[in-house]
Amino acid sequence: MIDWTFDTEEVNWMTEQLIRFWDRRLASIAPVGFPRYGRLLHPARANDGTPVRWATVAAHNGLPMTATSDFSYLALPQHMPEGGVPWVGDPPTIGTLDSPQAEHLIDVLTSYTKRPDAVRFALWDGLGWDRTTLVRLGQAPTSTPDPIPPAVRDGPRMRIPGRDYFVYGGHIEEALRWMPSQHQTPHYWWPKDHAWVVAGDVDLPWSIIAGSRELVDRLLHDPLLEVVPIAEDDVLDPQPAWLTAAIQQAVRDLINHRTAVIETTRGAVSFHISDGGLWLESGRGSRTHLHPEDIHRSLKDQLSAGVSTALMSQLNLY
Repeated sequence: MIDWTFDTEEVNWMTEQLIRFWDRRLASIAPVGFPRYGRLLHPARANDGTPVRWATVAAHNGLPMTATSDFSYLALPQHMPEGGVPWVGDPPTIGTLDSPQAEHLIDVLTSYTKRPDAVRFALWDGLGWDRTTLVRLGQAPTSTPDPIPPAVRDGPRMRIPGRDYFVYGGHIEEALRWMPSQHQTPHYWWPKDHAWVVAGDVDLPWSIIAGSRELVDRLLHDPLLEVVPIAEDDVLDPQPAWLTAAIQQAVRDLINHRTAVIETTRGAVSFHISDGGLWLESGRGSRTHLHPEDIHRSLKDQLSAGVSTALMSQLNLY
C-alpha cells in the first residue's frame, strides 16, 4: 500500500547526497558516499521483442564493450565484415526498467536491506499522467484519471537541479506499482536504512545501483541482469572519431549547399535546410528549428546538434 506522506527527512538525505547531479559522470545521478556503484543496462530488443544485452549487440557488430559504452555507438559500427549486417532491433527503453528486470532486481535488493518494508520512491513529476487521453476506435477520446492524488500533485516535491519528483513510500514491491498502467518504474528508490539506492533518469537507458561491495558484486554476476562496474569518476565513452568527422562534414555541406547526406552501415540519412532558412529537415521527417540570430549559440553549433540528434533518431538508435 502506498504512503503519500512527504518524508522531509528522507528527501533531505537524498538531495544532500546528490551533490554532483548531471556533471557528466555516470554515477552523478546517484548519491555519493557508497562503497561501490554498478551500471544496470536496460536491455535492447530484437525484432520479436526478445531482450538483448548490450554486450551481444557489441559482439555482433565487432565492437569492444566497456563499462562506459554508449549503446548508440555500439549499434552503429563504422564497418562490418564483408557480407555482415549490423544488429537490427529496438534500442533500450529510456527512463524506466522493464517488468522482468524490476521484478528480479527487487528479489535481489530485498536480501540486502533490513527494511524492505520501508522504502521511499521518487517519481519524476513531468510524465504527463494528468494529461493522458484514451482513444478507442469509433469513440470520442476520454481523459483517464490522474493516478497522482491532487494533494500530492499540489504538494511539496523532491527537488534537484532540473528535476522535481513526487515521493511516496511503501514496501519494496511498490516499485512495480505503475508498471501495469503506465509501464514505469520510479526514478529513485531507497530503503530507510540507506543500504542501497536505485537511481535512474527520464533521459537515460540505464540505471545506477549504489550499495555495498557485496551487493554490486552479486549484481555483476547475475545471469538475468546486465550490470557493469563503474568508478565514481567514470564518464560515458566519447563519440567515435569517424562519426564526429561525418557530422562535421554534413554541417559544412549544409552551410555551403543547404543539403547533406551521411552514409552509415545502417543506411543513409539526408538533411537539408528549408527554403525559409529556419528549419533543418532530414529525409525521414525530422525537423529542427534553427535560430540564426541566437547570439549564445552559433548556427554551426545548432546544425551540429540537430544533425546528431536526427541521425540517431532516424537510425532508431534511441
